[in-house]
Amino acid sequence: MDQSRVDTFAERLVTEINAGMSCLNLYLGLRLGLYQALADVGPAGLAELARRTETNERYLREWLECMVVGGYLDYAPDTARFSIPSEHALVLLDRDNAAYLGSLIAYIPIFAGVLNPLMEAFRTGGGVPFAAYGPEMVESASMANRPMFIRDYVSRWIPALPDIEARLKAGGRVAEMGCGSGWSSISLAQGFPRVQVDGVDMDAASIEQAGYNAQRAGVADRVTFHVGAAEEMCLNPPYDLVTAIECLHDMAYPVRVLRRMRELVDSDGAVLIIDEAVGDSLTENHNFLGHLFYNVSVLHCLPQAMVFPETAGTGAVMGASTLRKYAEEAGFVQVEVLPIENAFWRFYRLIP
Repeated sequence: MDQSRVDTFAERLVTEINAGMSCLNLYLGLRLGLYQALADVGPAGLAELARRTETNERYLREWLECMVVGGYLDYAPDTARFSIPSEHALVLLDRDNAAYLGSLIAYIPIFAGVLNPLMEAFRTGGGVPFAAYGPEMVESASMANRPMFIRDYVSRWIPALPDIEARLKAGGRVAEMGCGSGWSSISLAQGFPRVQVDGVDMDAASIEQAGYNAQRAGVADRVTFHVGAAEEMCLNPPYDLVTAIECLHDMAYPVRVLRRMRELVDSDGAVLIIDEAVGDSLTENHNFLGHLFYNVSVLHCLPQAMVFPETAGTGAVMGASTLRKYAEEAGFVQVEVLPIENAFWRFYRLIP
């Protein structure tokens, strides 16, 4: 027995347990509007903040002190006022900023809420329906990727497909599979004023939210959302671009989805798959990113796909070799990895 390894592992677990509890306290601050109140009014005393947020002073004091010793908030002893650093406010609250992570904090209580059905799925081989994760999952997933869609989709990603960019500028057609709450489709419509977009998703709540988002963005006349399975969706080809953005690994029947995408795209159009930037082997994924994606996969990506009969059960850690295998089975002749830098995602162009 190596006592140093025992000590190191025990220390690590204490750190991770503390981090898990910190996430729950961060979640409280977001849901109760405590961070937003501090960002809005600047440094504030306990009584003032309690009035503004309509919270109990005793609970609020404990939370504020917890946030200070955790390094999330600042405290001025001479004035007994609390404040949030502008950099922290940006990451927690600014939903348009590339650094925004506030919505991801909700994943911790959301995933904790499905542990009992997930344990049953482990025993039976079944799954956990997407709806079991609750309406907050729709909101959190929607906001998690939104900054990249509104900042990078049109300005950085589409230019890696110059022939498609030219067609979209001229008024092309796009079909987006697994569109969620619609921010990718909306971003395309805003960036290319003549484009027509069809977004598809199985989750009715997500599609309802997508329609609302498109109305507010002023593009509902050019973006249409449909509820249904991507592999079965009746759309009218051809499309210049057909996409599946960070969702193919979630789908129960990825080969059938890719086959349908190949049927929908024009002969000289493009199928764009964006998925996790992971390796093909366990050894390659023995790093922070691999650990992150495996965590999400065990708790969400795999179980929501395992609901379906004869599912592929891909999971979030879908390396390039798996994608190429799926694409070949679906009838594509070539898979090209696009030269787009992204810390989390890999970009594939599939040649029909």
